[in-house]
Amino acid sequence: MSSLYHRDTAALRPDSVRFSQKRWRRLGKPPETGMKNSNRPPLPSAVPAKIFMPVLLSMFLFIGTFFGYILPRVEDHLMDRKREMIHALSESAMSSIRYYAELATKNTITEEEAKKQAAAHLRSLRYGPEKKDYFWINDTHPRMIMHPYRADLEGKDVTDTEDPAGKKLFQAFLETVKDTGGGYVNYHWQWQDDQSRIFSKISYVQEYRPWHWIVGTGVYVEDVRSQIATITERMTFIFLGILGVIALLSVYVVWQGATGETKRREMEESLRKSENKYRLLAETAREIILLFNSNLQITYANTAWKRISGYALDEMTDMIITALIPSGQRSRFVAKIEQIDDDHPDSYIFETSFILKNRRVITVEATFAKMETNEKQASFLMTARDVTEKKKIEAQAKMQQEQLMQTNKMVSLGTLVSGVAHEINNPISSVMLNIQVFDKFWRAVQPILDSHHEKCGDLEVGPMAYPQLRERMPKLLLFSQEGVERVKRIVGDLKEFSGQTSSDLRETVNLNKVVEKAIGLISSLIKKATNDFAVEYHENLPTLQGNSQRLGQVVINLLVNATQALTDPRRSLRVTTGYLEESEEIFLEVRDGGIGMTPEILARVKDPFFTTKRDTNGTGLGLSISDTIIRNHGGWLDFKSEPTKGTTATILLPRYSPDEVPGRMI
Repeated sequence: MSSLYHRDTAALRPDSVRFSQKRWRRLGKPPETGMKNSNRPPLPSAVPAKIFMPVLLSMFLFIGTFFGYILPRVEDHLMDRKREMIHALSESAMSSIRYYAELATKNTITEEEAKKQAAAHLRSLRYGPEKKDYFWINDTHPRMIMHPYRADLEGKDVTDTEDPAGKKLFQAFLETVKDTGGGYVNYHWQWQDDQSRIFSKISYVQEYRPWHWIVGTGVYVEDVRSQIATITERMTFIFLGILGVIALLSVYVVWQGATGETKRREMEESLRKSENKYRLLAETAREIILLFNSNLQITYANTAWKRISGYALDEMTDMIITALIPSGQRSRFVAKIEQIDDDHPDSYIFETSFILKNRRVITVEATFAKMETNEKQASFLMTARDVTEKKKIEAQAKMQQEQLMQTNKMVSLGTLVSGVAHEINNPISSVMLNIQVFDKFWRAVQPILDSHHEKCGDLEVGPMAYPQLRERMPKLLLFSQEGVERVKRIVGDLKEFSGQTSSDLRETVNLNKVVEKAIGLISSLIKKATNDFAVEYHENLPTLQGNSQRLGQVVINLLVNATQALTDPRRSLRVTTGYLEESEEIFLEVRDGGIGMTPEILARVKDPFFTTKRDTNGTGLGLSISDTIIRNHGGWLDFKSEPTKGTTATILLPRYSPDEVPGRMI
């Protein structure tokens, strides 16, 4: 019963109706039609597999990505944060030791008393969730100076002390601080104040050379693993809940699919019975319908074609269909017809163009169907839909989408940069203040040191002789101040450039500053592309009214394109700004010594979606958007280029407001 059922289902397809009827005549049974088929159970189709497999694969991929990639990265990130924390804590401890050492230097207390007070201070320090993480001190012998949880080791030689893995950890501390003065060490140690529990630990150790002390503090790897385990447990419950919901939805969709399959078969049966009705509808269809023979002579054209093309019935008699197709597409059209005749006997769908009587060209989506053949020649049915306006709308929508995506990227970048700038500006401001304080301190203490040096002769400050320090200190302070100011300037430029692009074109803009900021933002790219880069700014360049962010976007786009055209670092890149007094126009010229462009490429360089960089994910929208931005400013963007001789991009902008440009629509 099942096999007969499937054969009957196949017979419902329009192209097999006659075959089905013949088969049933051979079987001596009439074909089942109408409502009899509607009572059958739904087909045991592959619907569940089609639905479940993508869902399951997607879930497995997501779970695998989370547990195999994201969680390890989170663990690495947490461990890096812990490393940074113990490094900062170690620096804080060293600052405390230096404080007590300074008291001893000033003879406020003895050095021995300073060491005792420093050790006592570090012994009292605790941090961590349970306030049980600690600092310890050993010397370079090594002997244990202070350990808050291992008082039994204090004063003892710990040279041969090993962890459970056999690592002589105090010797490892010595090796770590020997060259760099500080660093990280991995080893096993007791859990805080519990000597019965041993865990993996990472510590940062740092040497205070005047006292030959090594100060250390660390974190337990188990802390990070516990956090990851908590995250994993929570995500597991979430995944199970999601899987349950997906399972319920999938069952519902499968049920709907089975019901839809039954309805589809009923519709196919209904369509077969109403063949004459649908043939009549095809005769009055709004789509273009053409019938032509194997000699490509048109034998029938429906009303829709006559209305769209403008041809009368007598003008269509024996017309060759390729005469209606642009010459560049004719060979492709004929090749497709031959493929239908040989390799694709049923139908073929493709896109082509038609030339109308008024010589206007339209784009159509066409369907070919091979009709009944006789001994002499075949006939082809062509159904086509005019999609000219649709293509234009799609192109415009895609361009607008790219512009919107670019705007969204700039908004996201602005939000990110604002947050990062806030985090950077706080410590930078602190550093600038400290530099100023230290500068005042140095100026105050310098006469004292000069006097001491004159009286006592050689004076060393740390590893440096005092005369050398006296000469270098002002430069070091100046370099530090300049470096901090440069960081603040870069952060400010990034904030300004990545700010949300405004449509207001009435901002007072200095093109020199726009170019300067754009060059600063991609300076590393320029340095990598060429060793011969120069900028010439026009002095007293007039300002213009426009949008500095949008103009900056154009400048960066032109500079990036220029660097990509440079195949050798020895090739040049020049940027020039200027002012044309006669036309009252401000210009920017970007000239590269790159590979240049052929006339064919140059003619299309500003077309939307035209690009020569498909292999590097070029969208072909950069120069098109740039041209739109410049035109919205009342200006012009022009290119001159020759193969192997480089390219020159020139921007002309009026010094007045864009809406004052005669005859220009903004």
